[in-house]
Amino acid sequence: MPISFNAAVVQTLAVLGDLQANIGLVTASVEEAIRQDARLIVFPECMNTGYLFDSAEHCRQLAEPVDGVFCQALATLCRHYQVYIASGITELGHDGKIYNSGVLFDPAGDLICHYQKQFLATHDQNWFDVGVKGNPWVDTELGRLGLLICFDGRIPEIARCLAAQNVDVVIDMANFFAMDQAEMWVPARAYENGSWYVAATKSGVERSIYYPGGSMIVDPQGRVQAKIPYDTHGVTTARITVGAGDEKQWQFGGDKIADRRPEAYSLITQPFASTPLASLLGEALIPEESTVKLAAVQAHVSEQHSLDDALAMVEHAALLGIKVMVLPAWFAAPHWRLSAGEAHQLAADSEATTARIAALCQRYSLIVALPTVSEQPGKLLPEMLLVGPQGIIGRQAQVHANPDTRTWAGVAEEGFTVFDTDFGRIGLLNDYDGMFPESTRVLALLGAEIVLWSCAWQHPNQRNLLAVTKAEDNRLFIVCANRCDTPFPGGSFLIPPAGFPSWDVSQLLPPTTRWGAVTPMYANRALARQKEMIPGVDMVRNRRTDSYGVLLVKP
Repeated sequence: MPISFNAAVVQTLAVLGDLQANIGLVTASVEEAIRQDARLIVFPECMNTGYLFDSAEHCRQLAEPVDGVFCQALATLCRHYQVYIASGITELGHDGKIYNSGVLFDPAGDLICHYQKQFLATHDQNWFDVGVKGNPWVDTELGRLGLLICFDGRIPEIARCLAAQNVDVVIDMANFFAMDQAEMWVPARAYENGSWYVAATKSGVERSIYYPGGSMIVDPQGRVQAKIPYDTHGVTTARITVGAGDEKQWQFGGDKIADRRPEAYSLITQPFASTPLASLLGEALIPEESTVKLAAVQAHVSEQHSLDDALAMVEHAALLGIKVMVLPAWFAAPHWRLSAGEAHQLAADSEATTARIAALCQRYSLIVALPTVSEQPGKLLPEMLLVGPQGIIGRQAQVHANPDTRTWAGVAEEGFTVFDTDFGRIGLLNDYDGMFPESTRVLALLGAEIVLWSCAWQHPNQRNLLAVTKAEDNRLFIVCANRCDTPFPGGSFLIPPAGFPSWDVSQLLPPTTRWGAVTPMYANRALARQKEMIPGVDMVRNRRTDSYGVLLVKP
């Protein structure tokens, strides 16, 4: 049966080094959350001590064990009000190390879930050790609850491990430094994993850090259900319902967890040093010799436009100096959703279409990613062809079974491939493959610098939440070409490895629905060889691959 309850997020600012003041803040906030009928109350990161310590020794002096004074106060509040309380703490571990930790107490005052932050920000690294507790969760009367802390949400594997273990509600205890951490990454992680997110962060100034706020509660479809305004302190609640049965479903069909292909993800759990990317990052690369003009070409066959029209747009794009381009899903088909008959026709025409693309590639010395269908023994196989001046460079069969085509389509027997070309190392995402964060992570670990995503988007979140996070999570270029006849038409664009100045993609780059639009970028591939987000925070090297084993388990 579905379970419904009120969850509360608290936005406040811990007082550095003042334990009793922080207990007072927590007590007052719990009382307000109770007034709002909350059953689960979530506080920010390091609430017992504050965060910006003088030194590692100062941090150690303030740290407490999980049965210390602060946690005892949390347990007492839980027993008194019969609620669940989660909070970030500065922990003195039983092993003598100091951790940035999260604790969850139940109405009996028992510690039922204990987490230690895995992905440490620059400040964290001054005084905390990397957590060793993996990705814990606990079954409760409120559903299955899991914990993570702040920057952990920037590593897709951490949230994905919780989702793969069927966590209903992810509790995020945070010190968000930038608005995009809340505005983009919290909804994106909720959306791609089908979990509720209850994210509490601080607001105010602590020494050199400004915390803007952004505490929010987000549903499994990435919709913000409650949010505390920036630069304020307070408590807000939202009604959470788990167990309704549709949390893991995309709005347009398919399952966020059941449709995964764990057999294609083995590279994710390998130590970084053993991945193809590791050796590439040590290679010298001359920036002036590593630039290439990329483009998404928003042209395809339609009821109004012939194949000749669509190929003319490819040629016009080539005249702009573009050397690598991607075409929308089912480029040579007149509809965004193919029937079995249309797929057979596309397969029958594929050789001739590919030859015409290859002729353009030879004439203009370019590479084109062409989505099509091939006829295989006993099945039709959606695939992308990477076509260059000498013909077909390689093929990438679709890895994940698309809910729109699975009645007639097969899937790849192998996983993902990266193609080493004259214009860079290129990976391909065929429509539905782009919905799974593991796809882009594998391509990144294989050494991709540029990922070409051929799309038939059906929901704005595919563009607004998933595309940018793919680029920034992996520090590579993402080129998205979407059809103009889909439920969410157009909006083709390119994302650089460090993303954009603003998290609001729709405002920054309003989607154009115009057929024939060409969106270019002059890209320096050297930017994709630098995987640090900020000093010491490496998006691939800092991952705890030994805790990702659940990602290789079949649903």
